[in-house]
Amino acid sequence: MSNHPLVEKVIEIFDGVLIDEYGWEHYKVVGKPYDIRFDRSRLEWACDCPAFKFRRKHKIRYCKHILEVQERNYKRRYNES
Repeated sequence: MSNHPLVEKVIEIFDGVLIDEYGWEHYKVVGKPYDIRFDRSRLEWACDCPAFKFRRKHKIRYCKHILEVQERNYKRRYNES
């Protein structure tokens, strides 16, 4: 994924998610350039941020960007505000 304005516009229009040809869901966090991805076939999350890249050193499973997307999806699914 690139930081192209068209990609960001598509994500904004389609409920905050873009699904690519491999089945990965791509999300964006407002004001952050990172690409947050979810692979539905393996149920794995990934992010481009440094905290996620070096997570094994700090023994964390998700970065704050992934947690923000998960929280947003949960609230949207269960109609919470």
